[in-house]
Amino acid sequence: MDSAALDSRTQCVINPDTSAELICYGYHRSYWKSILAALSIIFSGGFMLLIFYWRPDWKLLCTHSLSVISKSTKVLLRTTDETNQVRLIYFLHLNPKLFFLVSNDAEIPLAHYGTDTASHNDVIYFKHHSLKYIWNNSVMTFKELGGLDKQATLAQLHQDSTTGLKHDDKDDRQNLYGQNLITVKVPPYHHLLMFEILNPFYVFQLFAVVFWMFDEYYIYAIAIFIMSFISAITSLIEVIHKLFQVKHKKSIHSKSQLFQISATNDQGLIILQIVEFYLNPCIPNRSPPFTGTCIVNESMLTGESVPVTKTPLPSGENELQHLYDTDSHKRHTLFCGTEVLQTRFYRGEMVKAVVVRTGYHTAKGKLVHSILYPKPVNMQLLRDAYKFIAVLFLIAMCGFIYTVVIQTISGETAAEIALNAIDLITISVPPALPLAMTIGIIYAQLRLKKQKIHCISPQRINVSGQIDVVAFDKTGTMTEDGLDLSHIVPSYVKSDPTLYNEPRQPEDTTEHPGVPTFHPCMVTCHTLTTIDGRILGDPLDLKMFEATKWQLESQYDQIQMTYFRPPMVASDMSVASPNGVSGGDDIGVVRQFPFASVLQRASVITRAYRAKPKEMKVYLKGAPEMVASLCLPSTVPADFHEVLKSYTQQGFRMIGMACKDLSLTWLKAQKIERSAVECDLKFLGLVALQNKLKPQSKGALLKLEKAEIRTVMVTGDNLLTALSVAHESGMIRPHEDVLLASTSDASENSPATLQWNYADNTGKSRACIVTICIMTSQLVPNWHLAVSGHDFAIIQNYFPEWKEILSVKGTVFARMSPDQKTELMENLQSVDHHVCMCGDGANDCGALKRAHAGVSLSEHEASVAAPFTSHTDLGIECVPTLIREGRAALVTSFGMFKFMALYSLIQFCTITLLYNDLTNLSDVMYLYIDLIIIDLVAVTMSRNHACKYLHKKHPPYSLLSVEMLVSLMVHIILQLGAQLLVFFMIRRQCWYTTLTPAQDVFNIPAQNTTMNVTDCPQLSNVIDQSNVDDPHEVMTYDTSALFYFSCFLYMSASVAFSRGFPYRTPIYKNYLFIGSLLFLVAFTLFLIFGAP
Repeated sequence: MDSAALDSRTQCVINPDTSAELICYGYHRSYWKSILAALSIIFSGGFMLLIFYWRPDWKLLCTHSLSVISKSTKVLLRTTDETNQVRLIYFLHLNPKLFFLVSNDAEIPLAHYGTDTASHNDVIYFKHHSLKYIWNNSVMTFKELGGLDKQATLAQLHQDSTTGLKHDDKDDRQNLYGQNLITVKVPPYHHLLMFEILNPFYVFQLFAVVFWMFDEYYIYAIAIFIMSFISAITSLIEVIHKLFQVKHKKSIHSKSQLFQISATNDQGLIILQIVEFYLNPCIPNRSPPFTGTCIVNESMLTGESVPVTKTPLPSGENELQHLYDTDSHKRHTLFCGTEVLQTRFYRGEMVKAVVVRTGYHTAKGKLVHSILYPKPVNMQLLRDAYKFIAVLFLIAMCGFIYTVVIQTISGETAAEIALNAIDLITISVPPALPLAMTIGIIYAQLRLKKQKIHCISPQRINVSGQIDVVAFDKTGTMTEDGLDLSHIVPSYVKSDPTLYNEPRQPEDTTEHPGVPTFHPCMVTCHTLTTIDGRILGDPLDLKMFEATKWQLESQYDQIQMTYFRPPMVASDMSVASPNGVSGGDDIGVVRQFPFASVLQRASVITRAYRAKPKEMKVYLKGAPEMVASLCLPSTVPADFHEVLKSYTQQGFRMIGMACKDLSLTWLKAQKIERSAVECDLKFLGLVALQNKLKPQSKGALLKLEKAEIRTVMVTGDNLLTALSVAHESGMIRPHEDVLLASTSDASENSPATLQWNYADNTGKSRACIVTICIMTSQLVPNWHLAVSGHDFAIIQNYFPEWKEILSVKGTVFARMSPDQKTELMENLQSVDHHVCMCGDGANDCGALKRAHAGVSLSEHEASVAAPFTSHTDLGIECVPTLIREGRAALVTSFGMFKFMALYSLIQFCTITLLYNDLTNLSDVMYLYIDLIIIDLVAVTMSRNHACKYLHKKHPPYSLLSVEMLVSLMVHIILQLGAQLLVFFMIRRQCWYTTLTPAQDVFNIPAQNTTMNVTDCPQLSNVIDQSNVDDPHEVMTYDTSALFYFSCFLYMSASVAFSRGFPYRTPIYKNYLFIGSLLFLVAFTLFLIFGAP
């Protein structure tokens, strides 16, 4: 490694131009700065420790100096997004010989790197969010340590699979990559409790409680302490519960046998070791199989509990030089966390696989990582609350200065001045504010629970009230889980005016002249398997197979893997099949080529039992256009495209089928390349399937549309199928136009291209020229954009100017990978949308976590990532319900915030006016206001239920919005004017008397301290205070008048801020609140007129 190059760098960019971009700064300790920081902590009484805890970057600046990376001991990581988060991390040093396991050249296959004990400089690295970042000299930055599968060819992986690792290589990889662990650490409870308590809100509450105890305001101090403690414990329980949920989901270990290494558990797996899998383990790593076949359950990745067949990596001569890629070879890769249901190999041997990734670099590791370390959501409400509290604090400081000046002039003692001034601060910034704001959230959470919507992140309830865009997954969310087989459309091979036969039911097995045999393709071309006596597999394959009424036999010999027997065998058992059961018409599968989304097809090589040894047949199915392109033109009907178009426009999902004869031996069938099999086929026809909407989907989408909340579909399914469901559900109306993206990737000779075409069902010409100007100025809400995952990636990488347009106008996003779904959430948020994501699978976890409000319709992995989990019976109807409750909670929080702010300002004005006469409210008065009026009102005014209907008017999004500020400022001015009016009016009354300051009163003879003599005839009503011993107990007209008047101000403010329609039920339906107000009014009037 070039030390000189490293020495010149004091900062670098990690993961540039990605959502995970970080700026890295190197620092080393400065001893004189550290000494000054220690002195500041001592002289501040430890307060600077809190500041350093809240702002670790300030601590670094106060104790360290910027330095070149090679000489640094710590690194400061700063995100480049709007959250601007910072992290402090220690540098570590790597054994020099292990550096040769890390590629510095993207062109060199990582699989070739072995050990080298030559002397070399230490390699620096650091760990961030459980991932290791190592200095890469070729790009002069830190690179994330990944697996050894990058730039490795299939030939290299096949070669490495024969011998495994030497013991020295195994130890080196163990030291570099660590154990195969996905660690979910649950910190000690006292650490988590301290983390909660050190929140700025709780720190201020603790300060206020201690101050009140010194000021002998015991009852209210104890009440606030108890409520704060309960709140902290509740938050602690929620955090622990969530961590244990994640830990439980990921802590499924299994036993695997290591080739050439003694048996161990999955935590000891090393990169490029060979693994033999037993039946039913949970895969602990990412491994491509090299021998045999595995049937696995990938519900952790896809959200669908569908068995998937994994076949060995291709070994054809032309395929061996291809680079191994997880996406293109996913049908040959066993992903971590997926469950092996069945293994198939000949002569009873075990299935072998090579480990290429472990830990957090695996599929399950990335899922857990996204849950443990999500990209923070922009919590505007919390930021606004901090800003508003800062304003209240500034007002408090003005009152603090005023109090100090007035009471210093009046000759008060320093202790009295300090107590009164600090008291004014605790009044201006009410410590009970966080508790009051969470009351509405607690009520909303309880109401959601009654409606079978569970919440693990209560703060997201308020955010859900701001939702203006909802993204839905399709399969299992908007539609039923499976597809229903409607009918088949066989193709004629004879010349006939009608080139397609009339549609017929799949169980109709009668032969028609000129119609090729259709059922063998439906029977054999799939990856179904029998597990515990049940036929399992892809729902589409299962529907097609069950419609044929054939039987599947799972007894395997050394030649064929699976046998299929027609239904007539039950009555004709004259011929014995290979497994000992009669059935001369049995068909056996010789080799499978599983479905690949890139190829858009699947195929099988089969051999009938009565056929000659070399007499085999190929059956293929897939996307109709792809199947037709692989067939002989003479076998494809002339009206193929018209018929296909008519069915797709009706919302059917179409599958094309084809076949051809093949003559080769079993051994050659195992080695023949896929491309040689899937060509020159004979077209058989089409199969029509229908994905039915859930009964609640249309109604829920209609409610969102009426509320002017935009809806988006994000699915991994086909684009045309997604468009059909969008039309059927009402997401896209019949009169609305849809533009489809048509893109091509960049190459050496040509740049990337983007073109927009009208969808076929619009009735307009296919091609259209659309510019950004047209998009932004002429497109009205009845235009929609639809893209596939490939188009989405091209636009993200090559057409950034279209990202905002796509985020605003995009409605259907098909063939989206889990990472692309998360990226879409970020794009929508970048244009100031508040996004809700509703999905049901583990492949939605990243998007569910990244969205402002994620709703899972599953109780499995997705429920851990999503803040909200709904019962599946509700369907997407839970989304309007959540938004209604979110709006109610949001408006309640805004109302409570304004009420608490106005309450503190009312009391601030009251005390400031009383300080002018060196008097104050008594403890009993404070207790009546704080504990009786405020707490009773705060608890009951938040009980308004959500409005039954979603209104098109959206609630304010910010505490600092014009509407909120104007409302609050008007009330502040009114209450201040009212208190000033009372203060001056009472002084003009004939019976008003000015008592001397308390410290002077008790220096004068008692008979002269009761009152000043006036000529008012009502002097007989004045209370004699000549026997009062405590100067703080002396009552004044100002104190009594402002106290009683302020009580009514608090009650009127609670009514003014109890907003009902269109977000909550009217105030008169909150019976507890109305009853509380009547009680408080009656009791206050009693204190004024009836108390002794």
